[in-house]
Amino acid sequence: MRGLLLLLLLLSACRYTFLPLDPGRPPPPERPFVVARLLKDGEEARLVLRVERLPGPGYLHLKWYREEDLLLEKALFLEGPGVQEVRFPLKEGYHRLVGLWAGGVLFQLDLGTPLLPDPDEEKDQGNR
Repeated sequence: MRGLLLLLLLLSACRYTFLPLDPGRPPPPERPFVVARLLKDGEEARLVLRVERLPGPGYLHLKWYREEDLLLEKALFLEGPGVQEVRFPLKEGYHRLVGLWAGGVLFQLDLGTPLLPDPDEEKDQGNR
């Protein structure tokens, strides 16, 4: 009987002593999530932008470059999930589209192949 009492006393010390904590649903991330595709459409480039998540409404700044030259800037006001389309003029050569959200680069899309620098061309390095 005494051994049984000692066994019960030891087993009571090994009980489950904490509750599992339920943190609930995590808050959504504070950064935007978009899927962007740049398609060649005749003499135009077409941006198809699918917005999945935004931390809040705001402007998406789009900068359209040909080689290193800035050709066009546009701003889209985005409020929430949805699909947007924007068209840009397309010429021969390499084109690049940069999407900026809240001052940071959100995406960069390219059409064409960039030209490699001429190895025989001497560039001014500003040390003369």
